[in-house]
Amino acid sequence: MPKAFDKNCEIISNDMINRNYFRLKVKTYSALNHCIPGQFFMIGIPDVFLRRPIGIYNVENDVLTFLYKLVGYGTKKLSTIKTGQLSLLGPLGNGYDLKKIENLKYVAVVGGVGIAPINFLANKLKNKGILYYGVRSKHDILDLNIFKKKNWEIIISTEDGSEGYKGYITDLLQYNFDSKHILISSGPNLMLNKILKIAVEKHISGFISFDVKMACGLGNCQGCAIRVKDEIKMVCKDGPVFKIDDISFNL
Repeated sequence: MPKAFDKNCEIISNDMINRNYFRLKVKTYSALNHCIPGQFFMIGIPDVFLRRPIGIYNVENDVLTFLYKLVGYGTKKLSTIKTGQLSLLGPLGNGYDLKKIENLKYVAVVGGVGIAPINFLANKLKNKGILYYGVRSKHDILDLNIFKKKNWEIIISTEDGSEGYKGYITDLLQYNFDSKHILISSGPNLMLNKILKIAVEKHISGFISFDVKMACGLGNCQGCAIRVKDEIKMVCKDGPVFKIDDISFNL
C-alpha cells in the first residue's frame, strides 16, 4: 500500500449540503490515483485537540472530496472554516478490493454518512449495481448523481415516510435480497448489526465498512478495536473494510 502523506492542503470549498451534512474539497498538489474506496484521512482542525477521521467521498486529479456529518464540537468547528489550509494525514486503512468486486453483481446497503465510501466505490466500478439507501427523512438524502450516472437501481427508505419506503432500509433487505449478489455496506453500527444477522441467515457474502470514533488513525491507541474471527483488530489499521464472514455481532 502506498505511503500516507501528512501535509497542509488548501481548502477549495466547504459547503453545506443540507441541515446535517457538509461537503469539503481540498487541493493536495499530489497524485491521488492510489486512494482506494473505503479509506479515510485524519483531518486536523484548528483549536481541536485530536484530528477527525473522515472518509473519502471522491477523488478527481489532485482534488480530494470529503463528506461529513455535524456530530460534535470538532465537525461543527470544521464546518465554519471556509478558506486557508487543513492538515491531512492519509490515505489510511484498507479499502474495498476492487478486483474481487469488479466483475460481480453487487448490492450496496447504506445508511446516513455511510454513503461516502460507497459513492467513491460506485465511481470506480464499471458495472451498475443496486443501492439501498436509508435515511431519517427526505431532507437527509444526499447527492446520488454518481449512482444515477452509472444507471444503478436506487431504492430509498425514510424513517418518517417522507420519501420512498417508510421504515428501515434493513426491512427491505430482509425480504428482497438475492443471494447471487455480493453485499457491500456502510453506515451506523445499529444498521450494520442487523445486516450481519441477515447475512448469516441468508448465507450472504460481502464487505462492510465501519465508521467509528478514532484518536490516532494508525492503530497505536487501540481505541477502535473490534473482534474479527478470534482476533482483535483495529478498524483504522486493519479496516475500515472487513469481510462480512469475519465479523462478530454486537459491534
